[in-house]
Amino acid sequence: MKIVALIFARGNSQGIKNKNLLKFKNTTLLGNAITQARRSKYISRVVISTDSHKIAKEAIKNKADVPFIRPSKLAQPNTPEIQAWRHAIKNLNKDKDIDFFVSVPTTSPLRKTSDINRCINK
Repeated sequence: MKIVALIFARGNSQGIKNKNLLKFKNTTLLGNAITQARRSKYISRVVISTDSHKIAKEAIKNKADVPFIRPSKLAQPNTPEIQAWRHAIKNLNKDKDIDFFVSVPTTSPLRKTSDINRCINK
């Protein structure tokens, strides 16, 4: 079974500028989410959906895939998240053997890898 973790991280955070790149536990919020997803025994690939080249660079540094850059129209404060999901799935749909997608938000840094594994088990 192939499970892909999707992390959505837009560059123009409304409240806190570049919040996904804020330092947390010797890394960034983005780096933390990537590390947690990569440590899961179920997740075979970690993909970042972003409109920001800065965030893409940080994602690659943390060994995540950035196979596309999200269009800015899908990274606005009022853009429904489902549109970003559709964009990501459409771009990843070429890989026909994906069974499930798992969302790993950057803004939940207190989550543990065991939490991700338990969610997947359920």
